[in-house]
Amino acid sequence: MADESTPSTTKAADIFSRGSLKLTYDLIRPQNALLALNVRNIIGGEPLLKEASQQNNPHSDYFRVTLDSFQVRSIVEALIAQVSAAGESNPGQAIIAKALIEDWTSLARKMFSELPANEES
Repeated sequence: MADESTPSTTKAADIFSRGSLKLTYDLIRPQNALLALNVRNIIGGEPLLKEASQQNNPHSDYFRVTLDSFQVRSIVEALIAQVSAAGESNPGQAIIAKALIEDWTSLARKMFSELPANEES
């Protein structure tokens, strides 16, 4: 159970779990290997602080994503292509890609909302 004095950062749009980043890497790699590598490199970095009970569990790691808006857009586009490609042949992969699209789109919205007023055009 989370300590009430510890703020929960896992709900922030720029915070992704190890699993989400790994799935993103796996899905976009065939289309854009360099971008996929950038996503994988996030996992290689230092995870955010977590509860003491989860210290030895790498599956509970969360990372702050610091990619630029063009990279985030490319990720969303690659995931949309995966949904189209998976179609009816792999509905599970399409569902995962749709969930990831929501996560990455939330990050894009956050990035857009943080732009100075004169840069929003």
